Amino acid sequence: MTHPTDPTPGRQTADVIPQLCCHCGGLTRQPVLVGEAYTPSGAGRSIYACPDDAPLFGEQYAGPAA
Repeated sequence: MTHPTDPTPGRQTADVIPQLCCHCGGLTRQPVLVGEAYTPSGAGRSIYACPDDAPLFGEQYAGPAA
């Protein structure tokens, strides 16, 4: 079974962890880093979007996370 955001069969990568898109809530295997959330204790987390929704966060977030 394939997911719409799965890479093409010849380009599967084992190091990409699927992430939830912060805009549509869909699971993506091509996450785009669009922000970071911080807490007073200093611990933080990355915020990802799918490639289709990433442009909504500005031009600086036009490519997949590395």
